[in-house]
Amino acid sequence: MQVEFIERYPIADLRPADYNPRKLDEDKFVMLQESIRRYGVIKPVIVNGDNGILTAGHQRTRAMKALGMTHCPAVRIGGITQVDEIRFNLFHNSIETGKSKAWVTGGLEPGRYHVVAPGRLGYEKNDNATVVFEMARLMMKYGEWGSIVCNERGEVLLNSDYAVAAKQLRREVICYCIHNEDEAGMMELLNIEYGQYHYDALGVKSYNQLLCQMHRLTPGGKRDLASTTYERYVFPMLQKGMRIVDFGAGRCAYARMLEGKGYHILPYEPHFQREEKLCVREVVRQIMRLERDIARDGLYDLVVLDSVLNSVVNSTFEHYVLTACNALMNCDGALVLGTRNKEFLDKALNYKKLNAAGRHIEFLDKENFGATFRAGVWTMQHFHTFSSLKKLLLGYFEDVEVMGVRSASQIYAIARKPLPLDRGKVLDALNVEFDMEYPGGYRHHQHHGLVDAIIKRLDERER
Repeated sequence: MQVEFIERYPIADLRPADYNPRKLDEDKFVMLQESIRRYGVIKPVIVNGDNGILTAGHQRTRAMKALGMTHCPAVRIGGITQVDEIRFNLFHNSIETGKSKAWVTGGLEPGRYHVVAPGRLGYEKNDNATVVFEMARLMMKYGEWGSIVCNERGEVLLNSDYAVAAKQLRREVICYCIHNEDEAGMMELLNIEYGQYHYDALGVKSYNQLLCQMHRLTPGGKRDLASTTYERYVFPMLQKGMRIVDFGAGRCAYARMLEGKGYHILPYEPHFQREEKLCVREVVRQIMRLERDIARDGLYDLVVLDSVLNSVVNSTFEHYVLTACNALMNCDGALVLGTRNKEFLDKALNYKKLNAAGRHIEFLDKENFGATFRAGVWTMQHFHTFSSLKKLLLGYFEDVEVMGVRSASQIYAIARKPLPLDRGKVLDALNVEFDMEYPGGYRHHQHHGLVDAIIKRLDERER
């Protein structure tokens, strides 16, 4: 049996997941205890039946222990892959949604759980198509993993979108029924944000981000793997004789193509891959080439930053990237960048024509970073709005124009007039960006000549 609902699962047998990214302030923890004390545990935790890992419900479990409880309702799921175990964690904690209006017919006894047949479920319309779609994907793979909460009238108060998914798939639903008179007080407590996503504890390494690199310009490849940053904004600016650096060039496809056409463009990719493996030797070769080029001819007219800001692991590395781009640019140069658009992500949650192969939901922290588990490791993605991107860039450049369509997945910017930055912070950024950490803690330490060359030209630029 893949899914089993156990109303009294021993709390002592639950093993917290070390990857759980939720953090809960102490005042909210007290409120969570109060909610459980007054109304009980109205939502089962989820446990991996193969290893006892608490897949979802860490904060509730902590609160139950603080209240001295020994057993809790749980949904035990067998055969969960590691990737899906993490998806349950993220999904269960974040998608407690009620955009759709749903109900349960027939009498329900308040103060207890019921297993409701799909024929007793109904809904007015699907108002949260993407969330319902993702819930259904997990349900089809593992069974009835979620639950709903309703009042005695049968109105679904919590997780109505899950009720819609279950109805569409004709699946049973675990339903907790509360007393009508408890509804207002319970909803007041449930509407509190019990914890925020916080990914620092995952310790994501920058070299994990190579898994996010795109296969640009692949013969016969998909059109959406072409770089819109290059094709819409870089190409119209190109002039022969212009000095260009592609910072974070990925697999270097565009830099090589343009160099083959006679343009003076140098790539730098600290996580360069050859035959799907890190090639530090090529990284060092790129560094040495940049060093010679800058020492001979100076800084660059154009710095390209294509899909790099969305792949930094945290805000500190975002600062390092932009500081390095500032330092590589001559006083009349320009930075052209493209990155992921949070406004598109927000609108996508209401988009009804869904691609089953795609990823439609991101679980973002307060800085709009989201984590994804790929190939056995965590990777990060960062999202910007038009306003957050402009505000960020104005800390490094005097003239910033943000462009694009708000409904599109990418936004773009052209930044000019690099600002003078604290020299110590510039050195810190250059030493990190040109001597990145690799698996096992290895660093190549071949960057000192390049950093010296940049600083010398930077002194000239700021005189």
